[in-house]
Amino acid sequence: MRAPSKLKISLAVTAAASLIAVTGCSANQPSESSASGGSDKLEITSWWTSGSEADALNVLIDGVKAAKPGLSVDNAAVSGGGGANARQALAARLQAGSPPDSWQVHPAGQLKSYVDGGQVADLTELWTQNNWASQMPKDVAAAQQVNGKYYTVPIGVHRGNVLWTNPAVLAKANVKIDPAAGVDGLIASLKQVQASGATPVCLGDKDIFASAELLESVIMSRTGADNWKKLFTNEYSFDAPEVKQALADYKTILSLANKDHSAITWDEAAKKMANGACAVNLMGDWAYGELVNGGKNPGKDFTWVTFPGKEDIFDYVGDGFSIPANNIPHADAANAWLKTLMDPKIQTEFAAKKGSIPALKSADISGLSEYQKEAAKSFASAEVVSSLAHAQAAGAEFAQTYADAVSTFNGSGNIDAFIASMTQAQKTQL
Repeated sequence: MRAPSKLKISLAVTAAASLIAVTGCSANQPSESSASGGSDKLEITSWWTSGSEADALNVLIDGVKAAKPGLSVDNAAVSGGGGANARQALAARLQAGSPPDSWQVHPAGQLKSYVDGGQVADLTELWTQNNWASQMPKDVAAAQQVNGKYYTVPIGVHRGNVLWTNPAVLAKANVKIDPAAGVDGLIASLKQVQASGATPVCLGDKDIFASAELLESVIMSRTGADNWKKLFTNEYSFDAPEVKQALADYKTILSLANKDHSAITWDEAAKKMANGACAVNLMGDWAYGELVNGGKNPGKDFTWVTFPGKEDIFDYVGDGFSIPANNIPHADAANAWLKTLMDPKIQTEFAAKKGSIPALKSADISGLSEYQKEAAKSFASAEVVSSLAHAQAAGAEFAQTYADAVSTFNGSGNIDAFIASMTQAQKTQL
């Protein structure tokens, strides 16, 4: 994931969101021209370009090719900007009336932006015919809906609030991170690491989502799951004391991070942690897939804990695919693609590469890693919330305001300015 600068990333995402808002078509069904679309080709767009991401995507591509022999698949993945570049490129194509057959999308908030623009097809009939809702947890099925209709198909469930740790660095500092000790305990442990002469935190926020994800983990740990959800219904304010405390905590954690954090990417930061350059790295569990893909040994080179807090919170980041409402080039192939994504065997094989857990309850996880088995168990019992850093807890505009506010805060450390930006967004964007 590469991007020229944080400012360019911000402008790119804003441009994409604007295009989505203004260029949508009124219909939510494929056009008549799409009905005759051939099935010998399929073009898919995503932002999966790192080593583990590419391997996971190839599982899906191989799966649809097996389902439709002779199918030619064009993998039009776009790297950079934490997905912003891919969404910008997609927005330009949608504006031009030349969409790919399917594209990656996070559910809930981000999905709603496309639905509001009339750009994604209503998949409710497909869901009903295949009885998909009954085959997955309610939280997952609900996130694929907007106003009671289904518009995307989920391939997996990621956890965003995972703290990856280096056992050797922690042992040298005589530190053991206890999730139950909360944020105060975490900061005390990180300062103990610093006193040992090691760098406490590896962060790679060349793409701002990485620090936005770290901050949201701190906020939800301080507020609790219920109040985190209420931030997006205007029942709880970013001006709350717990949020202010979380910002102060985040500022402290940021001061304990590698000084070059704005120059490196999320995957580079995760690898630095596993290589012993620091003690911890906060990142979604796609980092697990990337570390294993890079030859790192779970339990030896790296371990993990849920980001410390007062309750077990699962910060849900979903991956899925939608198809265009109009001008779909290859409708039959797109339909086969969506059905392939919902094959339990394919979901398991995808998860093994990606670090996620399957969206389908019928998928066999017995052969997945210990981390993934723990994640699946937690997803079934923890308080499940959605990520704002990945535009799932709220729509694209609000998520972009948050990303911009985090970027500004990283430079200024001005808590009041951050809160002013977010409380104004709560009034005008929610």
